Amino acid sequence: MPVCKMQDAWMDGESGTAFAVPEDAGQVSPTPPMPVELQALNSAFATLTLDARGRVLRANNHFVRAWGYEPGELEGRDFLDISPGDGLAASPSDIWDSVLRGEQRVVERMRLHKDGAQRWVQAFYTALADADGVVRQVVEISSDISSRVLKAADDRGQIQAINVSQAVVEFALDGTVLDANARFLEAMGYELAEVVGRHHRMFVDAAHAASAEYAAFWVALAGGNHHAAEYRRLGKDGREVWLQATYNPIFDPTGRVRKVVKYATDITQEKLRQADFQSQIEAINKSQGVITFATDGTILDANPNFLATLGYGLNEVVGRHHRMLMEPGVAGTESYAQFWQTLRAGMFVSGRHKRIGKDGRELWLQASYNPVYDLNGQLTRIIKFASDVTSDVALAQAFEDAQRQAQHDAATSLPNRTRLSAFMAAALTHPQARLVVLYLDLDRFKPINDTYGHPVGDKVLGEIADRLRRSLKSDQLAARIGGDEFVIAAPNLADEEIDAYCQHLLEAIAEPIRNDVGLLEVGVSIGVAVSPADGTTPDELLRSADTALYRSKHNGRGTYCFFANEMNDRVTASRRMIEEMRRGIAAGEFYLDFQPRFDARTQSIRSAEALVRWAHPQRGRIGPDDFIPLAEKSGLILPLGDWVLQTACEAAVQWPEIGVSVNVSPVQFRDGRLVQRVREVLAGAGLAPERLEIEITEGVLMDDAEGAGIVLRELKAMGVKLAIDDFGTGYASLSSLRSFPFDVIKIDRQFIADIELRDGSRDVVKAILALGKALGLSVTAEGVETDGQLQTLIEDHCAEVQGFLLGRPMPAPRLVEMVEDDVESAR
Repeated sequence: MPVCKMQDAWMDGESGTAFAVPEDAGQVSPTPPMPVELQALNSAFATLTLDARGRVLRANNHFVRAWGYEPGELEGRDFLDISPGDGLAASPSDIWDSVLRGEQRVVERMRLHKDGAQRWVQAFYTALADADGVVRQVVEISSDISSRVLKAADDRGQIQAINVSQAVVEFALDGTVLDANARFLEAMGYELAEVVGRHHRMFVDAAHAASAEYAAFWVALAGGNHHAAEYRRLGKDGREVWLQATYNPIFDPTGRVRKVVKYATDITQEKLRQADFQSQIEAINKSQGVITFATDGTILDANPNFLATLGYGLNEVVGRHHRMLMEPGVAGTESYAQFWQTLRAGMFVSGRHKRIGKDGRELWLQASYNPVYDLNGQLTRIIKFASDVTSDVALAQAFEDAQRQAQHDAATSLPNRTRLSAFMAAALTHPQARLVVLYLDLDRFKPINDTYGHPVGDKVLGEIADRLRRSLKSDQLAARIGGDEFVIAAPNLADEEIDAYCQHLLEAIAEPIRNDVGLLEVGVSIGVAVSPADGTTPDELLRSADTALYRSKHNGRGTYCFFANEMNDRVTASRRMIEEMRRGIAAGEFYLDFQPRFDARTQSIRSAEALVRWAHPQRGRIGPDDFIPLAEKSGLILPLGDWVLQTACEAAVQWPEIGVSVNVSPVQFRDGRLVQRVREVLAGAGLAPERLEIEITEGVLMDDAEGAGIVLRELKAMGVKLAIDDFGTGYASLSSLRSFPFDVIKIDRQFIADIELRDGSRDVVKAILALGKALGLSVTAEGVETDGQLQTLIEDHCAEVQGFLLGRPMPAPRLVEMVEDDVESAR
């Protein structure tokens, strides 16, 4: 392709950057190498090199990065695989044939990202021939213009948005004009009353209006077909008006086409480049800003429209340099120098540019810079035509901001559930798609949020979001889907990578967070689901991952679990058990055993702990570990807990003067009726409050520290004793003892089990005993099963023990017998 004088340019629809298009567009060069100007563009734009049959030979780095591919991945692929013919004004074959004939084409077309997302591009095509003139390659240079296509807006939102910046006209299905906005009327030179009720043919020449092609055009629109192209139309005064337009069928709720809406942009100025230059100036000067520059950038003249837009008088700009209109600092940049070098080389440049008015406000101009030559072919000056599109830019930015807000979480700026679902759906469209979904739930976040308030909580969430972002690969996405729940979608993560990735997340999130209130610690539990085994849709995978997360939290916080096929069966079995539990509570299938607590030295009974059991009519005896978690999850713990409290207190009234302890679930604390229910049960049973002990785990305090504190203090004021169960395994044990009015510490059985074998466990027990003594609290060791454990506890001055060695759970009558035997032995 010979190097020639440039009179036309192709523009990047997003950035406004322009590059040249050769004058002799119809000639196929016999020179096979890529021309110098195309080599330059190849380094700055997304570029594809195709063979004459449309197969990809090369894709440059800009292209593969922009469209999600790896280098070399597209080679040998058919071009239409990634660029279907949707939205083209002509058929793909017609466009391709014209390029192979030597024509240069600029078209707007749809392109598919590797993840399946549809985007719109403006693409420039030119052919490269060998020494014999045979076309061997076609070069495509493209730019993403999706933001101005607004394909995703709904009908009403699209009309409202585009109506501000584009010409809009509505037609009945027979072509009758129903309405038109001011931009359309201005472009065509009519008043509204002059067009409403008349046919579309008023804007086309008589020959075209009588053609079969024109009739077919309206038949296609009435049939629901979209049409987009450049059209030549006639204004009121008979002048030619060129429009870049789309005709969009609008459907009613039944799916029938009810009207056609046309969105159009006046592109007459671009078409007028082919007309007489002086005539072009006279036509454009009426509606656009026009300014003339010397080749060094000095302003020679400006029309009233341009001066009004920028706020200057003519004498304030003539003789000064173009840089007066630029942002501070831009005029000294290399890109600004290159801009003027391009113009002085005779290149046409067009684009959307930011300029500064006299009052300092920012303006956006859609402008074209046109080189002007004398009769000898010498460049003499540069004419700029400009339209003020500031409001259009603001609208587009508002639209983009609204789209981002609709798909992102405000507190963390992470994608939200909407964006996550779209990402997962796109990832799952590929054949043999493999998508790993990690469902994350923060541990210990709620106490932080409740204690320090939402501002601190939001900062913690923001830090967690940053850590998740840092853990992501380029093809992965992290989203916040609510509260303290996050999801990571990771395409193509291998099995051997999942374990390491989950462990990395556990460690990364567990790192203390430095905040204004000090160091804060949270953890995370993770559920994992993998497609296609655990689901083939976003909803299925999220449900599977959520199920796995529940299992993870049930097994102990700070862990991760995988969803397995059998887990569906477990879910079904859980639902069945919940229903059976509901019937069992009503049918009286539950009963209480009581496990005594002993004086470690005398082995006399001091109190007894009520333990609920289920005598299932078909399954036999079911232990609490198998039904309490389901009772808590389903809410059945509330009626069951009420029954346990009442039954235990009524039984204790019949005993000698020993206490009874009852375990209370976090769900009962959150319910808000616990204090009143305890008061009613004690009064109804006639049991003295000091004989009742309420046992809670630290989970109660972690879920709602402030609310739990209120309930505990009210119970204490009533005279009820309070015990903290499973002590030594929780998050804030020491602070719990200082902040809440406990009477008893119960050492977790895992420390007792190892007390003879591991010095570490015995040290923990000694520390808890010393702590209890310092705070004036009684200490009970749970899970004592051997003489060695008992003797070690006695040596370490533990006053009270509980376990199978001295007494297993038993019915109330047997407990009464043992207490009476103690009384008799003591006489």
